[in-house]
Amino acid sequence: MFDVISIGAATVDIFVKSNQFLVQSDLLALPYSSKNEISQSLITSGGGASNSAVSFSRLGLKSAIISLVGKDPLSQYLISDLKNENIDHDLLVESNQETTDFSVILVAPDGGRSILTSRGNSRLEENHIPWDKITSRWLYLTSLEGNVDLLEKIIGFAQDSKIKIALNPGNRELAQKQQLQPLLKYVDFLLLNRTEAEIITGLENTMSNFWDKVSVLGSKIISVTNGRDGAYVFSGTDRFYSPVINTTPVDETGAGDSFGSTFVAAQIHGLSLEDSLFWGIKNSASVVSYLGAKTGLLSLDQIKS
Repeated sequence: MFDVISIGAATVDIFVKSNQFLVQSDLLALPYSSKNEISQSLITSGGGASNSAVSFSRLGLKSAIISLVGKDPLSQYLISDLKNENIDHDLLVESNQETTDFSVILVAPDGGRSILTSRGNSRLEENHIPWDKITSRWLYLTSLEGNVDLLEKIIGFAQDSKIKIALNPGNRELAQKQQLQPLLKYVDFLLLNRTEAEIITGLENTMSNFWDKVSVLGSKIISVTNGRDGAYVFSGTDRFYSPVINTTPVDETGAGDSFGSTFVAAQIHGLSLEDSLFWGIKNSASVVSYLGAKTGLLSLDQIKS
């Protein structure tokens, strides 16, 4: 029996930070045909499912991952990285014909980043899921690359098996919000960032009824992260807000993954909504203080201190 199984993307991430990157309006730029110095670099496993699984493991939970990977050297690196974090990788699905997804993350001096992604055939399908091996208290669902039919089947399976569901939908799921919205009432914890909340509500966050619309999306607990402006949590009539912890960001990659997974971990450990929100804020502040989505993830002792 696992405490939580993460389902979604597992990638290899290559981080490159340079103090010579230029931030110009909405652009991250380098002079054309120039040669520039790298100030920091990192190669690590990544992706929403992988990042959250590591977070759960470091917070003292028995964690596993279901993702589709290729049969190539990158997949072996990814599996080795997960082993080092004490994550059960037996539920990983290996494709004999495809390459493992990887991303190159270009990190600006202020911690902002732009991501280049090379996708193999990593979209999970119903036949990839080892249904008979899913024994867990929670399922943590990250982007399924627009496969809302699979999302519906997983939620139905969880309902029948009395497994709690946490959902952090990707842009491709949100683009199908007519099919997505009826599923939200079966979700125990829904994580959105501000832009995603605007998409699913059809409202801008500056509108007076925006937060009221968010709070009635149907999930038992709903959280909306708002970047450097903190995060909100809604559950019935309870509403909580926390600002971010003041820190100088090195790299903002993984802030959402760390917040959502840490909130769920706190719930599994029996914490209140308000304390779970604080744990999420604390761990995401630690993550953005380091290069990469996992380097700064806290242990259970560290987050309790």
